[in-house]
Amino acid sequence: MRRMVWVAIGAAGGIVAYRKVQQAMVDARERGVVLSVQQVGLSAAQALTTARVVATGAVAAAEKRATQATTPEQPGSAAAQVLRQAPRQESPRGEQ
Repeated sequence: MRRMVWVAIGAAGGIVAYRKVQQAMVDARERGVVLSVQQVGLSAAQALTTARVVATGAVAAAEKRATQATTPEQPGSAAAQVLRQAPRQESPRGEQ
């Protein structure tokens, strides 16, 4: 009779332990799925942010090209334009 009680207690303990481990594995899988979904959400948000930055840069470049296209060029030769854009250096006193 004693053996029967201990066998029953051992079997019940084994079944409980098996179910606890099984439930822990299911919970871990669900947490893994949740974390995976969160990672996908974060990746999508980063991709949208990058796309927004690229689009903003493209719009700014297009506006700059449009502004440059409508601005009339200054008259004169190419050499004169380069000289106008070059930084000016002061000559030492006494030299002209």
